[in-house]
Amino acid sequence: MGKGGESTDTDQHTGSNSNGEDLLQLSRFAPFLQTNFNVAEFTSKVLGGSHTTASAQSDQLRDGVHQLETALSGEVVNRNKELLSHVRRMLDAENSVRDVVLSVESLQSAVRRIRAEVAGPYEQIKHKTQQLRNIHATVDILRHVIHRLKLAQKLRAQLAVPAAQLDLAKAAKLITDIRAVDAEVDLSGIDAVAADAEFLESARKSVHEQAESALIEGVESLSQARVGSALQVIFNLNELQQAVSALLSRHLYEIDKALRNALDSRHLAAQAAAGAGTMGPGSGLGAAAGGATGSAGRGGAAPGAQDRMWQALRDVLEQVNTSTVAVWHLQRVVAKKRDPLSHVCFLDVLVAPGEPLLVARFWSDVVRATLDAFASVAKPGKGGFVRDTLTAAYPRLAGLIEAMFERLTAETTIKGVLPAVGPPQLQQLLAATGPFQTAFMAGCLSRLTDAVAAAFPGSSRQLPSATEVQKCIGLIHEELKVGSSSPQLAAMMAATAAKALNLLAERAEYSAASGPELRQLVPSITTAADGSSAARGGITAGPNAAQLRNIALCSQLQETHRSLSTLLTRLPPTAAPALGGALATVQATAVDAVAPIFRAVVEACEERLLRMHEWPGYRAGAAEGPDVTSTSPHVAEVAALLADFRSEFLSRFVPPPTPSVSSCVGSLVERMACRLLVFFVRHASLLRPLTQAGKLLVAKDLAELQASVGQQLQPLEQLGAPYRAVKAFRALLFTSAGDIGSNPLLAELPPAITLQHLFSRLPGSIEAPQERSGLTPLQYSLWLDSHSAEDCLRGIAAALVAAPATTIAAPDGGDGLDGEAREALAVMRRICAAAGVRPVGT
Repeated sequence: MGKGGESTDTDQHTGSNSNGEDLLQLSRFAPFLQTNFNVAEFTSKVLGGSHTTASAQSDQLRDGVHQLETALSGEVVNRNKELLSHVRRMLDAENSVRDVVLSVESLQSAVRRIRAEVAGPYEQIKHKTQQLRNIHATVDILRHVIHRLKLAQKLRAQLAVPAAQLDLAKAAKLITDIRAVDAEVDLSGIDAVAADAEFLESARKSVHEQAESALIEGVESLSQARVGSALQVIFNLNELQQAVSALLSRHLYEIDKALRNALDSRHLAAQAAAGAGTMGPGSGLGAAAGGATGSAGRGGAAPGAQDRMWQALRDVLEQVNTSTVAVWHLQRVVAKKRDPLSHVCFLDVLVAPGEPLLVARFWSDVVRATLDAFASVAKPGKGGFVRDTLTAAYPRLAGLIEAMFERLTAETTIKGVLPAVGPPQLQQLLAATGPFQTAFMAGCLSRLTDAVAAAFPGSSRQLPSATEVQKCIGLIHEELKVGSSSPQLAAMMAATAAKALNLLAERAEYSAASGPELRQLVPSITTAADGSSAARGGITAGPNAAQLRNIALCSQLQETHRSLSTLLTRLPPTAAPALGGALATVQATAVDAVAPIFRAVVEACEERLLRMHEWPGYRAGAAEGPDVTSTSPHVAEVAALLADFRSEFLSRFVPPPTPSVSSCVGSLVERMACRLLVFFVRHASLLRPLTQAGKLLVAKDLAELQASVGQQLQPLEQLGAPYRAVKAFRALLFTSAGDIGSNPLLAELPPAITLQHLFSRLPGSIEAPQERSGLTPLQYSLWLDSHSAEDCLRGIAAALVAAPATTIAAPDGGDGLDGEAREALAVMRRICAAAGVRPVGT
């Protein structure tokens, strides 16, 4: 026990000598350092969780307190000097505070003394200041009152002069100045001011009414001076924006009211009935008009109601024209008018940057009102006879609108001034009648398509008769003539007719015959004196049923194209784009129907002309060959075939294709004529060797072919480049190689033809392009048809490059080149070099 007690005392003694921070780190003191320490909670916890008595626990706490007090005393002793230093500083601070308190009290005393001395003068100054402020306000009011009275006096004097000498602009400026004075200072309650209130209001109304009346009269009479004076008065009244807006609203209201009355079926019927009733009692017209009025309310038209509607619409459009011209005139004046004092342009006051001008704004309102009015009438069950009339007679409505627009454009077109309206504005106004336009165009298209379907059912049955075709053409004529007076309507009618014509072309295409029968040509047979038969080269029989059908169909389409093309020249230019394209489709259908026939004839002619490569007459000498005055058999056969084609086929077209009469197949005839001439020249240029007698025969055959083509197909003068090429080739036959470059006639000949012919002047060892490639004349001709002239020149240049060098270098005679051949070779090389072609294989 004693030893244990000594140990405890030692621990306590040691604990008492330890500093306070070490004591506080002990776990037994930790709960007392918590900020939320609760005595009752700590006591309850200690007593409940300890095995010792409360007295022992209290002894332990007192022992801890004793240890803390001992540690605190040690700290005080250890830091005695530091604590004393802090105490001295606190005493010094207390003395300083005491001195400050004395100073503040002294300052407060001085302030109270100064306040007592200044309070009196301050009150006096405050009073005087208020008095001065009141005097100043009084003087300012008196100054405004005096100024106002003077202005009122001037205004009275101004208004007292005779009307002829009255300056409304000056009076308006005085009124505005008086209102500005009233806005600056509150003058209510002053008798002198109140006495003038009634006069000023009366003067303002009088000046405003006179200015407004002058503005309306000036706008109606289109007097710039009067409008400018009225605007100046209104500007001086600061009412320019309101006055102009009121003027535009007034015109718009009148137009809207007149338009709705003009489209009101009940109103029109009542007017018609009233007009009929005034013709006199006992005539029976009054009762008839009354019955008509009832029927008009149910959708029928009273007698004369339609006439009244059209007259009312004319009046409305006249009102639109007059109002737009008036607004345009107003805009023209405000664009030039400036205030003489501020130099502000009136247009800048009325129109902000980026906003539409007066006319544009007014026109937009007119279009909107027109759109609303027509849309209301177009509703089913509301328009009555007006809706039906405007739909059926829409061209008349469009004509009235365009006539008004043309007049409006003419009246507002002045040099240096923007016109009131332009083409876009016309489109806007016509678009406002869109419901009636759409309904009319739908009816027109329905009538046209029904007529086309009746004339061209699009099946393989019998073709329509001439009467049916003429009836269809006549209906298209009538529909197109309806809109001929209106450029805009003409374009729409042309577009509608174009749809019908496209349908006609489609149905005609279905009606056309097809198959190999269209290309059948039966050669004619001639009987010699000895009874033998031989092919003449012509056509033994006329066209078969399929060919006749397509010729008849082509004639019908041709008549349709001719009749409408003639009408197209009398329609406005706006109809040309749509209708021209549809007519081109009809023409293409007509051409396609008979093109196989022409193609078969051309192929038959080409097959006969190709025999020139097998005929020895061109290569034999004069003594060996045929008579140079006779025609070769292949050309004779072509001439016979063309003659039979003219008599058996071309004569069946109505009308037959002739140079004096334009027709759809005229283009086919012309192409056929050009093809035959070009084909003959091409293959004649390929002939080699070609003797002098052969050249004469080629020239003879070429003349015979020209004569046949000119007589049976197309005059040669109308063929253009092919005819000039034929003449040039004839000259080339008899022109030496050295003179080719100096002959201007040969410039009409394609370089390939010249080069191909010059091969006939070279020895056989120099192969032509077709010979190098192993092509027959027919194969080479087909190759030329599918390739460009540049490709042909490349092949010729390659043939020249491939020419044997030994042949070119050899002297004259033997296998070498003579002088003509050398000159021909030199010319060929110059032509290839001028064309800038590079030799390649054919």
